[in-house]
Amino acid sequence: MALTTLTGCAPAQTETSYPLISQPSAAGSAAMQGEVLGASYAAADAMIANMGKRFPLYSPIIASSFVNMDDLADTSALGRLVGRQMSARFTQSGFAMVESNLRTNMLIQPGVGELALTRELDKIRKEHRADAILAGSYSLARNRVYFHAQLIRFKDSKVMAAQDFSLPIGGNIRELLRKGAATLPPRT
Repeated sequence: MALTTLTGCAPAQTETSYPLISQPSAAGSAAMQGEVLGASYAAADAMIANMGKRFPLYSPIIASSFVNMDDLADTSALGRLVGRQMSARFTQSGFAMVESNLRTNMLIQPGVGELALTRELDKIRKEHRADAILAGSYSLARNRVYFHAQLIRFKDSKVMAAQDFSLPIGGNIRELLRKGAATLPPRT
């Protein structure tokens, strides 16, 4: 009995092939994607699921750096990273994210990043023509960093979605917190 092999015309995928459009990955496991990325994506996914269809995909959203809850004028590399990763996840899910780094009038302070938890939200809304802002804060404990993220609609300050999550303060997290003005808790 002879075996016949059929081959298709599609080119073989190699390790260097990338999809044209970034898509949300299945189950954002912290172990599979890195601790910070996994936690950021899981939090964004939970917010998107919780929000349902209460906020339209086409409505522009601006993302901000997450700020230190003890000093709302302070952030760190970790606060900037989490804000950008959550923004990326919203983009991957089809939301219209506005890139604030391309604008010159955002509340940008050297070494601090875009801060949203201020009295200037109306100014930000007008300058960036956004309908909502993805904002957040973090608090440092002895061996964990606790985050709170919110999607806030500008027109009525209604919170459309919110999520809390935390990360253990290990080597990488400690280094990301050092790259900013955040005061680290003592090691245990």
